[in-house]
Amino acid sequence: MSSFSKTLLQWYRLNKRNMPWVGETDPYKVWLSEVILQQTRVEQGTAYYLDFIKHYPTVQHLAKASANEVMKRWEGLGYYSRARNMHATANVITQQLKGVFPDTPEGLQSLKGIGKYTANAILAYAYHKPYAVTDGNVLRILSRYQGITIPVNTPAGKKMVEALADRLLDKQLPHTYNQALMDFGSLVCTPRNPDCGNCPFRRSCYAFNHEMTAILPQKEKKRAAKTRYFNFFVMKSGNKVLIMPRHAADIWKALWQFPLIETAEEATLQDIQRSNVYKDWKLGKVQWEEAGTFKQQLTHRRLICRFFTGEIKTTPEIDGMQELVNRKEMERFAFPGVIRDFMKGKLYF
Repeated sequence: MSSFSKTLLQWYRLNKRNMPWVGETDPYKVWLSEVILQQTRVEQGTAYYLDFIKHYPTVQHLAKASANEVMKRWEGLGYYSRARNMHATANVITQQLKGVFPDTPEGLQSLKGIGKYTANAILAYAYHKPYAVTDGNVLRILSRYQGITIPVNTPAGKKMVEALADRLLDKQLPHTYNQALMDFGSLVCTPRNPDCGNCPFRRSCYAFNHEMTAILPQKEKKRAAKTRYFNFFVMKSGNKVLIMPRHAADIWKALWQFPLIETAEEATLQDIQRSNVYKDWKLGKVQWEEAGTFKQQLTHRRLICRFFTGEIKTTPEIDGMQELVNRKEMERFAFPGVIRDFMKGKLYF
């Protein structure tokens, strides 16, 4: 055991967090927690994890659920491709692997949505195999500790940190060691204002001794976010409203929305009505009311979403899968966050 591992585990015994997945050896529950917690705060992720475990206690239960039901339960977490991949993988494990998760990196990474990070987590936590789990916490801790100045979000930087993580890993207790690093990154070696005064590594930490904690880890700047303009038409027919699924290989695939016309820039209602897409709806004369503009920031996109409400006399054929539903029925469908925000604040029925 390295001195780093020994010190870390001593700290962990006194400071570990109590979370429902800690100590879990069921690969299904480990996998579920890792997928949910990627890009999600522990406070938010815990509620979703417990809800999924309640409704889908085994991978077989998850596989039996409908895709729409899983998406609805995932609603609000974002990154919806993860939910689609998770459901697809649950079916593969249930139908082709007899309900048993692989116990090798190659076997796990052959499954949809499972990359190196998630595979290593399953191997370490569920199977207690000697694999280092390298998430944002680990990249930050080890780049500061070792003084790695190569940007950690580049292949070279990540490879260097991963090699260091493998060297420092306690191979006898990989599950405990990896969880200890996660907790240490959340409680002490935080992104901003790390608690260096209470850090057991401060004497050996390169960043602390060279006054570099504020500038490590280094990261390359992300590309500028592209702005997209979504114009949603909330078509009311009596006490019902028209909704439709998204099919394209784009954001929100498999979620539901109101009929949409996307424009290259912000456009007036009159400009939108002159578009071929709007004309193809053959709605006749509709009195549209602008019902609000909502914005959403995604990883590489900024969305500006405008909503128009109006009463329609004829139901347009848009893609053959649209549905007219009332308020109660809408609870069955999963919507993107920006549409849910609109629905919370606007009486559109």
